[in-house]
Parts: sequence; structure tokens; C-alpha cells
Amino acid sequence: MTDDLLASDADRARVSGELRTHYESGRLTLDEFQDRLDETHKARTEGQLERVLRQLPSKRPTVSPRDTRWRSLAFQYVVINLIAVLVWLFSGAHGDFWPKWVLIVTLIGFTRRAFGHRHRRGLPPRPPRLP
Repeated sequence: MTDDLLASDADRARVSGELRTHYESGRLTLDEFQDRLDETHKARTEGQLERVLRQLPSKRPTVSPRDTRWRSLAFQYVVINLIAVLVWLFSGAHGDFWPKWVLIVTLIGFTRRAFGHRHRRGLPPRPPRLP
């Protein structure tokens, strides 16, 4: 949010809902909740609305590790295939489009890593020690 941007009624409603959630979870007393609700309705800018939520945990979603993994896999797939196509182009682009095989193999690997289950086999358990 930009601090000097004017706040809309929808922004005020969103902040009121967040305050209600924090009150219901016990983070705010009734007096604090009412004071902050009054501040919310008086707020003219988004910066003022952000100050109403001071000292409260953010409700904004964070990027999950799975999303990061997807991006990383997609980036690897694109880079590998781009290199293969560029090698084909700069070597004269004669004959069959051989990078299709790189595309197919990396696509199989991409889908297996993206959708497949990773079964990691750990070391077998140690046998019990004899006295």
C-alpha cells in the first residue's frame, strides 16, 4: 500500500474485518477494538489504515515453498530447452529439429518432479546394541 493513497470503503471494510478477527482471537481487548474501529472509519489514506493494524500480525498470504519449487522447476525447464534450441540455431539449423528430443525428455522430468511423489529411502534402522 502507498501511504498517501486515498482509502476506499472496501479498504476500510477489509481492515474492519481484520480487526474483528484479531479481537475474536484475543489479540485486542474490547476497548482497543472499538478505538481501532473508530480510527478505521476516520481514516482517509491507506497509510492511516495500516497504522490501525500496528502491532498485529499480517493476514497477507505468504509464498509457499511449493510455489517456489514450481517456479524453480519451470525456470530450469526453460533454460535447458532454450540452450538446446540456441545451439541448434547457431549450428546452422540444418536437418531435423533435434532439440525436440531435449524438450520431450525434460518435459517428462519436469512433470515427474512437479507431480510425482518423492520417496526418499533413508538408511535402514540400526540393529539394537548387544549388552
